[in-house]
Amino acid sequence: MSKLKPKAKSKSKTGEGSMGREGPADTALAALYRQFSSLPSPVWWFADEHIAGLPLPPAQSDWQCFTNRCDIADQLRAGGYTTQLGDFDVPMDMAHPQTLCYRVSKEKALVHYIINQALARLPVGGSLLLSGHKNDGLHNYAKKAAALMGCSADIKKHDGAAYVATIVKQQAPSSLLDDSQYTLIREIARVPQLFSKPGVFGWQKQDRGSALLIEYLPEFLSKFDTPPARVADLGCGYGFISVMAAQCLPDAHWLLTDNNASAILAAEKNCSVHGLRSELILADCAAGLQGPVDMVLCNPPFHQGFAVAGSLADRFLAAAHRLLARQGRALFVVNQFIPLERKALGLFRASEVLLEHDGFKLVVLQK
Repeated sequence: MSKLKPKAKSKSKTGEGSMGREGPADTALAALYRQFSSLPSPVWWFADEHIAGLPLPPAQSDWQCFTNRCDIADQLRAGGYTTQLGDFDVPMDMAHPQTLCYRVSKEKALVHYIINQALARLPVGGSLLLSGHKNDGLHNYAKKAAALMGCSADIKKHDGAAYVATIVKQQAPSSLLDDSQYTLIREIARVPQLFSKPGVFGWQKQDRGSALLIEYLPEFLSKFDTPPARVADLGCGYGFISVMAAQCLPDAHWLLTDNNASAILAAEKNCSVHGLRSELILADCAAGLQGPVDMVLCNPPFHQGFAVAGSLADRFLAAAHRLLARQGRALFVVNQFIPLERKALGLFRASEVLLEHDGFKLVVLQK
C-alpha cells in the first residue's frame, strides 16, 4: 500500500526564506523570482527540481504551490508557502488563480501538462508566466500557449540566456497541448510487463545501471547465508529493480521509497501487477523509514552531466547503514567517477567494488 505523504520532513536549505546575496544559481529561476512581488493574486506556482536547496523569495499571501517531490514540498512549506504535494494534480474544487507561474521543466510532456492547467483554469485576463533558457524550448512553449489563449507572448530576456514570457489569456482555448496523457500510467515493456509515466526519471527506458545491478544480483546474493527476507529499494523510480530482483527473491517483503510522488504511483502499479509483498513510501533519502532490512538495493540519483553532491551520497549511505540489520549488505550501482566505496568506509565494515563496466560500477557494502 502506498503512502503519498512523507514519513518525515527534511530540513529546508532555504535559511530564512530570502533569496540571499547570491540568489538562485539558475538564472531563469532568478528571473522568475524577481517577478513574484508584483504578481496579481491568487497565484499558483508549479515548482519542480530546479528550486531544490536554493534560497526562496519571501512567501506571498494567497499563493498555492504544487510539486511532485517531497523534499521540495518541505522546502516550500519551511519558507511559508502553502504547498500541495502530489503528481502536479490540482483539485477540481480549488479556486481559480489570477496568475500561474512556472520555470519550465526538462520534460516536454510535463511542461505541456502544466500549460494545459493554465489554459483550463486561468480566467480571461489572467496571466501565465513561464521562465527558462532558449535551449529549454521556452520560446516555443510560450508561443504555443499564447496561440491557444488568443494573444501574443511578451518574451523578455534577462540575465545571460534567461527569458520570462508573460501570456495574458484573451479567450477560452479550443484545444489543449499534447501532454502525452501525462497522468496515465502506461505499459512500457511486455517481458517483463512494466509500467511507468511521464514525470518519472527515465520513464520510457530501462536504466543501464539498474540493468547491470540486476545482471549481477545472483552473484551478490551468493554472499548471503540465507535469502534476504526484507529488502529496501532506495530511490526506486518506477520500481524496475524491485520487480526484477523479486524474480530471485519471490518470498521477500519489499520496501520501496523515492522522493518523487510520480515515481511512487508507477512503482505501486508495478508491485501490484507482479504481486510483490510491498510497502511504498514517499520520503527523501529514506528519511523516517524503519528497518531492519536484510538487503538494500540502490541506484541513487547521481547522473552523468550533473554536479555530484557529496552530501547526497552521504545521505544515501547513511540511510542504507541505518536500515540494514547487523551483518546486512547493500548493493549500489553508480557512475565510475563517484568514489562511493571510499565514502562508505567510515560507516560500513567492508566496502568493495564488485564490477566496473560501461561507465558504471557495482559497490558491495557490509554492515
